[in-house]
Amino acid sequence: MIRHEARMEMRQQHTLVGIALFSIATVYLAYQSFHTIEDGATWNALLWIILLFTAFSAVGKSFHEQRRGLRLYLFWNVSPKVLILAKLIYNTLLMLLLTAITLFVYVVFIGSSPVPENSWPMLLLGLTVGSISFSALLTLISAIASQSESGTGMTAVLGLPIVIPQIILIHRYHANVLKEIPWGDNVENLLMLLVLTAGIFGLSYLLFPYLWRD
Repeated sequence: MIRHEARMEMRQQHTLVGIALFSIATVYLAYQSFHTIEDGATWNALLWIILLFTAFSAVGKSFHEQRRGLRLYLFWNVSPKVLILAKLIYNTLLMLLLTAITLFVYVVFIGSSPVPENSWPMLLLGLTVGSISFSALLTLISAIASQSESGTGMTAVLGLPIVIPQIILIHRYHANVLKEIPWGDNVENLLMLLVLTAGIFGLSYLLFPYLWRD
């Protein structure tokens, strides 16, 4: 099923390329506005704003691009739990790839002067966990929104309020990283984000069969 998701994405390469170009263009627009950012809070907030909208563009469409014939085929031939796990894994890998591209372009254009050299491992760890968390939540929201047949707009309507707790934890963790707060005083935020992400994975696995049945 993961290979199937990848093949479906490759058939619509323009969509994936468009999302990557959206991220790059947004970073370049920020570069034209700021050139360099010395303030850590601004650097952190701008990066995560770009990543958040990238996640909505990339993951929010997960279930909306399936044609009715394909949905019926999957309904009769694939276990819903297998399907949702494949979606979660594929969207996680896709989001991690887009995060890596965005971060690289962001550092090239905007710079990384607010990031202390010894803080990069903790920063990258937070980016990884945050990307996985966004991916898991938006995959579930996309599955729910697809049942209303209202398009990707419903994903944004449902997802933006629910994503706020993740944004708060991610911002708090990375703000502390940039301030060089000791790991022991900051790890609580990351652990809470991991627990939240694990809960989303669990809910997706348990609830999706009921959504898929409808």
